Amino acid sequence: MKRTTSFAMAVLFVLALSTLFAAGQSVEDQIKKLEMDRAAAVVKGDVAYVEKQTADDYMFINMFGQMTDKKQLMEQMKSGDLKLSEDEISDMKVRIYGNTAIVTGKSTIKGTMHGMDASGQSLFTRVFVKKGGQWQTVSLQQTKVMK
Repeated sequence: MKRTTSFAMAVLFVLALSTLFAAGQSVEDQIKKLEMDRAAAVVKGDVAYVEKQTADDYMFINMFGQMTDKKQLMEQMKSGDLKLSEDEISDMKVRIYGNTAIVTGKSTIKGTMHGMDASGQSLFTRVFVKKGGQWQTVSLQQTKVMK
């Protein structure tokens, strides 16, 4: 009983610290972290993380002009049709409008989409919406940078 109580107290303490840390971060920093974490999850093939962070009505327009919804994106990640070995995000700018956040930035990737080489740089705009107290991505649009 004493061990269970100690464990419960430790869990509550960690949760309280996490909440204080998140509260201390600006919304812009939270969104930037979400963007970086999402890029890392895609490289790792962490479908569960990407699925949790993606709204059900999500739409993605990739650098090839192809439109994909959430269900298709999850299938592409699971099948390997979308496979990135690198996704470095830079030059992020975040704008907040109430429960909506818009992120623009640059992505340097290595990998394939739909069997096509997607390696190189693209500019992107991602839209996040706060739903049920959590930020989720609802839209992503990429434009390949031509040299």
